[in-house]
Amino acid sequence: MIDRFHIAVCGAAALVAIPTPASSSDTKTPQTQVYKRAYFDRYNPQTARDIVDRIPGFTFDPGDDLRGFGGAAGNVLVDGVRPTSKTGGIADALTRIPANDVERVEVIRGAAGTSEATGQTVVANLIRSDRRLSISWRAEVERNSQGVIYPRFEGALTARTSGWSISTKLTGFWEQFDLVGRRDQLDADGTLSVAQTEDRPSTLTQGYLSSEAIGPFGGGTLTLNVRGGISGFLPVTERLQFDGRAPNDAPDGRVDIDLDSIEWTGEASVDWTRKLPDDWTFKTILLFSSVPLDEETIVRQERPVRTLSGGSRFTNRQIPIETIIRATVARGGERDLKPEFGVEAAYNRLDSEFAFFTRNAAGAETPMDLPAASVVVDELRGEAFANLIWTATTSWTLETGIAVEASQISVSGDAANRRTFLFAKPFANLLYRPISSLQFRLGARRTVGQLDFADFAASADGEQDRQFGGNPNLGPDQTWRAVFAIDWRSESRGALNTALFHEWRTDVLEQLVLPSGAFGLANAGRGRVWGIEASGSLQLHPVIPGGLLEVRATLQDSTFDDPLLNDSRNLNDVPSPTVTANFRQDFPSIQSSWGLNYTAVQNNTFYFGNEVNESRNGGRFELFAETTRWFGLKVRLALRNIGGRRFRAERAFFAPDRSGARVGTEVVDRDRGMFVTLTVEGQS
Repeated sequence: MIDRFHIAVCGAAALVAIPTPASSSDTKTPQTQVYKRAYFDRYNPQTARDIVDRIPGFTFDPGDDLRGFGGAAGNVLVDGVRPTSKTGGIADALTRIPANDVERVEVIRGAAGTSEATGQTVVANLIRSDRRLSISWRAEVERNSQGVIYPRFEGALTARTSGWSISTKLTGFWEQFDLVGRRDQLDADGTLSVAQTEDRPSTLTQGYLSSEAIGPFGGGTLTLNVRGGISGFLPVTERLQFDGRAPNDAPDGRVDIDLDSIEWTGEASVDWTRKLPDDWTFKTILLFSSVPLDEETIVRQERPVRTLSGGSRFTNRQIPIETIIRATVARGGERDLKPEFGVEAAYNRLDSEFAFFTRNAAGAETPMDLPAASVVVDELRGEAFANLIWTATTSWTLETGIAVEASQISVSGDAANRRTFLFAKPFANLLYRPISSLQFRLGARRTVGQLDFADFAASADGEQDRQFGGNPNLGPDQTWRAVFAIDWRSESRGALNTALFHEWRTDVLEQLVLPSGAFGLANAGRGRVWGIEASGSLQLHPVIPGGLLEVRATLQDSTFDDPLLNDSRNLNDVPSPTVTANFRQDFPSIQSSWGLNYTAVQNNTFYFGNEVNESRNGGRFELFAETTRWFGLKVRLALRNIGGRRFRAERAFFAPDRSGARVGTEVVDRDRGMFVTLTVEGQS
C-alpha cells in the first residue's frame, strides 16, 4: 500500500517546486508559455532531446503502447506535429534534431490542438529555425565495473535546400554490463539446498540509421520517414553450484546459460498535410514497420564441473508486420470550436516459431511440446473518430471526443481461433485557468491496450527457468482513467505538475493456468490502479547560486481479484515508488556545471502461474561535471552507480500452482558496479 513515507516524498516534490506566478510578458497566449533558445544555453544542450529534458517541471512522455497510431501520442510535438514513426517515435526524432536547430519551445497547457497530443496536460512544441545546415555529434567511451572499455557514437545532420528539410541520424552503440552475486535455493522448510555464485556479463550492441525529409508536394507538405538497424543482446551467465552449503572450496556443479538475441528494425512512413479553405486541414499517414527477432538460448549443466550432465535449448523466431493508414480533417485557427474527424485502418501480423529441446549427458536432444508453439496471428482493425475542442471563455476549455473501433484477430498453426471485437473509446477533459500561471484539469478517458502477439505463442526464459504456453484466446485489455491535474509554472525556472489518477481496468492480462494446463498470459478479470504523479523544478538561488533542483515521483497502488487464489492482490508490474531527484549547479562565468542525480529504491511484484517474485531495485547515484570551455565542445565526465547498485529478488514457488502449497524459495542478490563515462559533444 502507499504508506506515509511515500506520501511525504511526493508531497515534498510538490512543495519544493511551487513557483511564483508568471507574468503575461512571457506568454504567447493564455495557454502557451514560450522559452526562447537562449534560455537553455546554461545547460549546453546538443540535441532537441537535451532541451526537452531541461523544460521546467516537464516530464517527457514518449507515448503509450496503445493500438494504432492515434492512441500512442506523446507530449512533444515538432513544428506542431508528431513524427510519423512508431519504432523510434518522438525519442528518436528529438535526438536527430541538433539543439541549434531549435528556435523556441512553446509549452502548451491543455487544449493542445487536435489529436496530435489530445488529452495531455502539458505539451512541449519545438519550433525549428530555418538554418540551412545543422550538425550535431556525440562520441563516448565508458568503463564498466570489470574494467572493460567500449565506445559509442551518434551523429545527426539537418540540411535545407529548395524548400526541403532533410534530417539524418546515425547511431552506433556497444556496451557491456555485469551482474554478480548469489542465487540461493531453499526447500519448503527454508533449508538451503543449493547455493550458487553468479556472474552475468551482458553485451548490448545497436546500430541504427534514421532519416526524415519534409518539403512541399501537391499543394501541401510531404513528410517521409525511414528507420532501419540491428540490435543484439548477448548475455552469458555462469553459475557455480554448492550443494547444501555456502560457497567454499570446489563447486559441486556448474550451469552456463548463453542467450543470443538479434533484432532487426525496418520502418517507413509517408505523411501528407494540406491546408484547406476556412482553416481546415487535411492529413493522411501511411506507415509500415517490421521488427523481426531471432533468439537462441543454450543451457549447459555440468555435475561435477567439466562433466556434461544435461541441459536444454530454446529457439524463438518472430516476424511481425504492422501497416497503418490514417486520414484526418480538422479545423483550427482562432475559433471557439475546433472539430476533427478521422478514420484509421490497420493490418497486423506475427509469424512465430518456438522450439524447446532437452539435452542428455551425451548431448542428444529431445523435443518438448508446449501449447501453441508455432502460430500465425492476423489482426484487421478499423476505427472512426471525432474530436472537439470548445474554448468557452478565456478560463474554461472542454476537450471531448469518441472513437469506435472494430477488429478481428485470427490465430492459425498449432492453435486456432478467431475473435471479433467492438470498442467505444470516449474521452473528455475540462480545463480551468483562473490565472495565466495556473491550470486545473479534470478528465476521463477509455483506452484499449495493444496486444503483444508474441503472447499468443509459446515462449521461455532460460535464465529464470520459466516456460509459457501460448494462448490463442487473448483479447485486448481496456482502461477507464480519471485524472485531476494541476499545472503551475512561473516566468523563472520554477514549475509544478501534479496529477491524481484512478484507473478501472477490465480484461487485465495476468499470468494464470491456461486451459491447456500450461502457465501463460490470459485475460483475468478486473483490476484498479490509483496514485499520484508529480514533477517539479525549483531555482535554489540565492541560497545556492546557479542551483536547480528537479524532482519527479510516482506513487501508486493496485488491487486485483486473483481467480487462482480467490483473493485480492496487486496487479503485475505496478512499481512504487518511482522517484528521481536531479540537482545541478551552473557557473556561467567559467562555462561549467556539476550535478548529482538520484533514483530511489523501487519495489515491484510479479505473479506467475506457480511463482511470486518480489523484486527490489536498489537506489542509484550519478555524479557529473561538464564544461564547454574548450573549442565550443561539451565535455562531460559522469560516474554512474556510485557505490554499486543492488538488485534483490525473492522467488516463492508453489505446487501445482499459486493456489497450492509453497514448495521452495530462491533468493537472488546481485550487484552492478560503477560505470565511468566520458562524453564529448559538438554542434554547428
